[in-house]
Amino acid sequence: MSQPTDTSPERESLWSTVRFFWAALRQLDWRARRRLLRILRLGLWLLLPYVIRSLAADGGASAVWWGRGLRRLLHRSTSAQATEAAFHASQAERLCAAFIVLGPTFIKIGQMLSTRTDLLPLTYAQALTVLQDEVPPFPTEIAWQRITEELGQPPQALFRRIEPRPLAAASLGQVHRAQLPDGTEVVVKIQRPNLADIVRLDFQILRVVAAYLERRPTWLAGVKGADWSGIVAEFETMLGEEMDYEREMENAAQFRRNFANWQQEVYLPRIYPELSSRHVITMEYIAGVKPTDAERLRAAGFDPMQKMTLLVRTYLKQLLEDGFFHADPHPGNLRIMADGRLAFFDFGMVGRITDEMRMGLLDAFFHITDRDLMGLVGDAIALGFLQPGYDPVAFQEAARGILAQYKGKKLSQLTFSELNATVSSTLYAYPFRIPGSFTFVVRALMTLEGMGQSLDPNFRLFEVARPHAKEFLLKRATAHVRDQVLGKLLRGEEVRIGWEKIWNVARLAYRTYFKPPPPALPSGAPLPPGSETSPPPPA
Repeated sequence: MSQPTDTSPERESLWSTVRFFWAALRQLDWRARRRLLRILRLGLWLLLPYVIRSLAADGGASAVWWGRGLRRLLHRSTSAQATEAAFHASQAERLCAAFIVLGPTFIKIGQMLSTRTDLLPLTYAQALTVLQDEVPPFPTEIAWQRITEELGQPPQALFRRIEPRPLAAASLGQVHRAQLPDGTEVVVKIQRPNLADIVRLDFQILRVVAAYLERRPTWLAGVKGADWSGIVAEFETMLGEEMDYEREMENAAQFRRNFANWQQEVYLPRIYPELSSRHVITMEYIAGVKPTDAERLRAAGFDPMQKMTLLVRTYLKQLLEDGFFHADPHPGNLRIMADGRLAFFDFGMVGRITDEMRMGLLDAFFHITDRDLMGLVGDAIALGFLQPGYDPVAFQEAARGILAQYKGKKLSQLTFSELNATVSSTLYAYPFRIPGSFTFVVRALMTLEGMGQSLDPNFRLFEVARPHAKEFLLKRATAHVRDQVLGKLLRGEEVRIGWEKIWNVARLAYRTYFKPPPPALPSGAPLPPGSETSPPPPA
């Protein structure tokens, strides 16, 4: 479907917004229109209590002739009378219910939001955690029929026992515990019926919304800092892959190879290909505790923050070493086993980082440690964060403003979500945006920080990750330089050796193993020469 065209650089007026969505509605098929109207009705249902509460608190309403009667009516409303905490708890439940009613795509969005305490108040994020594995299931008869169609035999012929009541139900499917003929305990994940059609309709609508957000609507002043169409396209690709359980088996095999040397700390459940298909997957049953369940972890004799650090280390490996990462790290997809190992589940949604992107991140790390602003500007352009056409002088002034906000702060005081919000809001006026290819990297990191803060409000991803990040970066950089030198000297390849990278690797090794990190600047101290244009403290 082609998107309504309007390339005007001016921000949206109300009339142009109406014209945009009217043109979009005319291009949607009748099922998508009906779906959009249902979404709008639920949106109004969610919004109305906020409007009622706002009007009830607005003393100015009595200044008009109808104000006295309106205020009496509003004050009788439950939304107006509820305490602040009770009101938001009720609204959080309504938001969760709306996501469930809207189905798989929006349940998946709710799962993502359940760990984003930087975007939602804690009350709302906690309410959405039920979407991780407590979504209403579909009928067992349909699940058995699905198994029979996919595997060629009814479940009673394939398993010694299979429980009719789902062990868990989530956005795309539900899980039933079962037992193989040899007595092995397994779980069988079965995809929801008609899933592909529902997701297709939802993405017709999400593509329209993304196109509108990229027009910089006046009423949403903070939405520019992302490649919205790219985000939707990548989300659609990832969700399409997650719906293909054969692809999930391939992803799990790749993870198993990547973590072959981590068997003492990380566990990946066995998958049974002979009992799996594109819409049904059978894997080993793993008992354990969610990494965010601090009370049960302590009862089992584990330090929750140590397990959180292990999870952070595994993600640094995935991002910096493997270039292949689990893109949906909510607690429902993770378990701490009885022997202390971290188990990963659900390999349907994965992200990939190219070698060029990883080396770009490496360069950015060195420029951060050197406080080299112009080097970071070059990295931002190379990685697609900063588009051509910016004013270098004005951009440096904006960067100085970012630095001033973090002057005197230690790493233990800096959160990833705070830094991301500061950068996005400060650089809003510039052609700066997060590319679609990095969106799920940022989301994974924010999810990890949100999980850590649910265990300890003082958890800081930068502080936990820095020593481990240096080791992974050093390993990655050393391998890159080694390949360059060998290619040039032994194989005669036309390769330009990056002598600057060789020097950077040596400095990183020295700083990692010999030299302690420098202390933070005192809050009242002047900046050292040449650092007025430097970025926030290194991660």
